[in-house]
Amino acid sequence: MNSAKPEQFMPSQAESKKAESILTEEQRKASKIREKYHEQYQPPWEDFAESNIDKVSKKRKPPTPEQIRDMNQRMVELGEAFEGSDLNWHLDGALNISFLNGAGDNPDNYIGNHKDVDISVEQSELAELEAQLLAKGYGFFLSRTDGKTGNKVLRRVDHENFHDSDTEHMLIAAIDKNGKVRNDKALNFVDVHIIERNEEGEPLGKAGVTIPEKWARPQPLKIHDQKINLSHPGKVLYYKLHEGRDYDITDIQRLIETGEITEEDVDDVGEIYENEFKNNLERGQKVFRNVADKIKPKMSANDIYKVISEQPEFQKGTDLEKGLQQLAQKISESEDKSTEGILRIAITMFQVESKNKEKRNEIYKIRQQVKATNELKQLQAEVKKYKKHPAD
Repeated sequence: MNSAKPEQFMPSQAESKKAESILTEEQRKASKIREKYHEQYQPPWEDFAESNIDKVSKKRKPPTPEQIRDMNQRMVELGEAFEGSDLNWHLDGALNISFLNGAGDNPDNYIGNHKDVDISVEQSELAELEAQLLAKGYGFFLSRTDGKTGNKVLRRVDHENFHDSDTEHMLIAAIDKNGKVRNDKALNFVDVHIIERNEEGEPLGKAGVTIPEKWARPQPLKIHDQKINLSHPGKVLYYKLHEGRDYDITDIQRLIETGEITEEDVDDVGEIYENEFKNNLERGQKVFRNVADKIKPKMSANDIYKVISEQPEFQKGTDLEKGLQQLAQKISESEDKSTEGILRIAITMFQVESKNKEKRNEIYKIRQQVKATNELKQLQAEVKKYKKHPAD
């Protein structure tokens, strides 16, 4: 099979000049503007946790009046950006918790400062989304960090090239008529997540596991006469558990306190985590089968490490080197270098079983809290009803 790459057309200098001569003056100006703003620089993003999370309680600090005004304005501009479309999109992250807590009606119910806006969108709707946002003054960009300066490099792309990679991630940024990034909009630098689907059209979560279709559907909410779309509470819980930062744990407590998440939602999350555990074991078997097939007798730990590090699954993480070196050492010391033998070493070394057990226990406790919260909420509603209509 011929694996040679197709030749790339490179116009000659004469051909380039001929092409330029055909362009009108307006087209030449537009072309120069696009080239000028193809890549744009922004200062490094600020450390969110440093300024917004209390170091003792691990909770979000109460928002200031100015931050509340900014958040309200961001939601107005978000609604305006999607106004008139029927695109399937919704907010991601802790902003959902604030609105489930009633921040849409009372700004005092924001659980903290939400400087960033994250949304989920459908892959199949990216072309329509690009047109919608362009008409509203926004463009698609891929963002990376400049290793020397720490600045963010925003590269303008169209919908066909709008996708995450190991070095760049998707952003929507406000732009002027020339495509230059604006910094005077409340809604800006929106993180975008694609709703991934399998061949059957089912939405996917982590480890290629299917998640409920209801999690991929918007929960409409009106704020300041603008419609925005929330995530399903079950999806919010699921990804907060995956993030696992200190303030994600306290966010989960705030989510439970809203009374908007059900025991059924927690059961969905628990089932998905079990499926992820099984999928990860199956993926581990495939990876370590490749490793076992390439290990030769009396291979050194360093040689085994080279075999392991060549696996595509281990080339994405930047913090895996030390762990993989330790794994290679333990494999070199073991008499059983079969697929199952290597898998057992990895499971023990990385405490896979115990971590999964901890997650089960965490989800069980959350379910108990959700049950108690919702029972109390129901009791309070019944008391309120009785006081209003004692004869009933």
